[in-house]
Amino acid sequence: MKMGISRLDWFLVLPLFASAVMIAEIDPTRVSAISITQWEQAGILVPITLMVSLLVAIGAAIDRRCSEEYLFQIMASAALVGVATSMFVHMFWIIGIKIFALPDMAAENMVGVTTFAWIAAYYWFRFRGLSQ
Repeated sequence: MKMGISRLDWFLVLPLFASAVMIAEIDPTRVSAISITQWEQAGILVPITLMVSLLVAIGAAIDRRCSEEYLFQIMASAALVGVATSMFVHMFWIIGIKIFALPDMAAENMVGVTTFAWIAAYYWFRFRGLSQ
């Protein structure tokens, strides 16, 4: 079933608000039940990230077949903006940690930043066009 672009416009309002909540999420410090090193954490996260990214890439092929080309270009462009924005926000926050002793940013905050930037860019491209 082909989803019209106007339905997607309305659908993305929910994750836009959810991402704002995730950006503001503050968790108290807690003690981990198990202790792992950074290398063990990387050993867990790298294969999981690889598997999930490949599954998403396979799923994106379905989107390309079902969506109109314009919508796919908007989504792809917005995703690039979301990823780039999350990298810059994280970099600036790390600088703020070093210079101003800001608190550490939680993973929920970064997911919120990425999602918020992606959806904001989607609406920007949707209403202003891709050539702007």
